[in-house]
Amino acid sequence: MTAAPDEGFTHAEALLLEHRRLVVQARTLLARVATRAERLAMADDLIALIDGLDVEKRALAARIHRGRVANAAMSAYGRAMAARR
Repeated sequence: MTAAPDEGFTHAEALLLEHRRLVVQARTLLARVATRAERLAMADDLIALIDGLDVEKRALAARIHRGRVANAAMSAYGRAMAARR
């Protein structure tokens, strides 16, 4: 079964919101003196965001590939049916 179109982008939307939250948090952190623990927590959050973006990028690439394969199959089927006529 394939995911519904809206469901496929739910995680990407969540990552976008997480990015916006981290930008605000990073600006706040940079505007003042931050402890080592705060900086490490920010780095950890950024690494998790990057990992999530990488997973989403791979999932999107897989969806694009499946679409291309389906289009190629339909095109080949159309050519085969035209050749039979």
